Amino acid sequence: TSSNPGGGKLMLDMENVFSIDLYKGYLSVDKNLGFSSLIGKVDMNILQPSNKMQTTISQSFGSDGFARSFIRFDSGKIDDISLFGSLSTLSNEKTKGDGEQKRYNGMAGFSYEPNQSFKADFYAIKNSDEHHNYYNLNYAQASDLGNFFNKDFATTKPTTNGDVNYYDWNKQDFDTTTFLADILFKPTNSDTITIKPYHKQDEGGYWFSKTNSDSSKNRVINWEIDHDLFGAVSSYEHKFSQELKSKIGYWYHKQLPPGPPSEQTKYKSQNGSLVYDGYAILSKNDYHVIQAPFVEVSGEVDKINYSMGTQYQTFKLGSIKSYTSNTNSNTSSDYDTAIANSALDPWASVDTKTFKTFLPSLYLGYSFSSEDVIYIDYSRSYGFDVNLFPTYSSNRVSFVAKSVKLQDLWDDLELETSDNIDLGTKTVIGGVTINPTLFVSFIKNKQANIYDTFYGINYPANVGEAFGYGSELSASGALRDDLEFLLGLSYNKYAFTQNFQSSSTASTDIKGNQLPDAPEFMAKAALSYYLNKWTFTPSLRYTSSRYGDVANTQKIDAFTLVDLDISYKAPLFLGSKSTIFRATATNLTNEKYISTIVSADNVLAADGTSSTYQTGAPFGLFLSATLKY
Repeated sequence: TSSNPGGGKLMLDMENVFSIDLYKGYLSVDKNLGFSSLIGKVDMNILQPSNKMQTTISQSFGSDGFARSFIRFDSGKIDDISLFGSLSTLSNEKTKGDGEQKRYNGMAGFSYEPNQSFKADFYAIKNSDEHHNYYNLNYAQASDLGNFFNKDFATTKPTTNGDVNYYDWNKQDFDTTTFLADILFKPTNSDTITIKPYHKQDEGGYWFSKTNSDSSKNRVINWEIDHDLFGAVSSYEHKFSQELKSKIGYWYHKQLPPGPPSEQTKYKSQNGSLVYDGYAILSKNDYHVIQAPFVEVSGEVDKINYSMGTQYQTFKLGSIKSYTSNTNSNTSSDYDTAIANSALDPWASVDTKTFKTFLPSLYLGYSFSSEDVIYIDYSRSYGFDVNLFPTYSSNRVSFVAKSVKLQDLWDDLELETSDNIDLGTKTVIGGVTINPTLFVSFIKNKQANIYDTFYGINYPANVGEAFGYGSELSASGALRDDLEFLLGLSYNKYAFTQNFQSSSTASTDIKGNQLPDAPEFMAKAALSYYLNKWTFTPSLRYTSSRYGDVANTQKIDAFTLVDLDISYKAPLFLGSKSTIFRATATNLTNEKYISTIVSADNVLAADGTSSTYQTGAPFGLFLSATLKY
């Protein structure tokens, strides 16, 4: 369960996913998409309607009241059309404290294929998700998990004014509606045209407690979100020969914020109830717009496989009209009414900001044989943090006292970019695939909270440079007919290459330190043993120690998780043509560990903006049955 706002993360049932492609370093020009691509991309390929009529039913139960039901019906091919529809429900309690999650999902797919030259797939998704968030620990608590691992928000309403520690004031509820399509047209054997339009509407509220050293300033915030995004990726590909293929395309994306937020109401805690106290943020934000033509050439020349291209991206940040400073507890809680009756704040308002960036990519591979390949690739990824506006809004008095307008800082914003290079090889030995890789990244314009000597104030700015390098090793395959394995090892060094001014008289000593929540070593391993209709799969995941601050003073211990999955293929159960029973045990040793560190990349424990820490899930046992008819 994610504590980040928004429902789009949970809108796909895994039974409706055919495959998942993970792009970590190299991104081709037609995959380098989204508001950010810095950490790579996960491409979830939807399971298309089946050509045969069939029904899939799945039922799961487990720890903490977990219950999930899923059903999907495929019509099979009817003339040129095939359809599917699915429904699912999910409910479970939190693993600690009070609170629960409820999720309802419906999805429909429509495929039209009148001939081999044309195919169109259309999908619609409706997802409803509501859940309570988990309490995040401070460093002292995270260092003593024996006493604080199960700490969560209070389960009863507070009786002291200013106390905002209550589980039902930390929750979110979102409805997400999504439409997408994949249209393919082949006018000749050498030409392919694709159009992939999409639209998503996300609406809901995100409630969270915001504390202050002065408890009288504690507030509960309701972040109202009602935004949409839409766009399309289109391309035309022509095959001149096996040695030369070309692709030209265009990506258009329009997204209404957040981020940054536009409507956050705040509430005081008085006598165990919430009392409206005006707005933490009230603004009118325009759409962000990304436009990116791209071109690519690729092919195979003897034993060489190559691809090269570039995307020219125009990334426009929408303007922001801020009204927050002119609101109070008497301002209407209705957003439109509040906007209409509040005065514009010129200090915290900004015009549009546009970045223009080339995003090149290159792949070059050499095949020694059909099973042995060496390759090198390069691509530039990008991203943008939207922290400046909410930071300015929260500290407006300090900025105005220094005669600093948000526009002054906005004009200096830069797009963060990362130039990524991989060198690797893939080889197959006796049915085992081995893939070692070396990688390096050069990061520019990384956001950091710096002290500006000109303005005499601290704020987040895109002025940092960082350097990352490391290696990965993956191996998988069959050791014998009844035994398969999977192994993954990685080493990652990721650090700023500079120090920053932290005040008028001091600078940070962080150059070369590992960034927060970036483990240097990770490992995973799994074995699958097949015995008749049974499959036994024990697995292990290791994460080395991490830091919660860039000064590397807040160390979080390493942890190892052990899981076990057992499945049984039952013959003709309840008239089905295929049935799989499954039992999954997670965190078998009931390890107490920190799963996520919430921090800015250059957060310093000494400056009062220290990180928070979220505990991982304890031991869990889950049982499921999947039947296909």
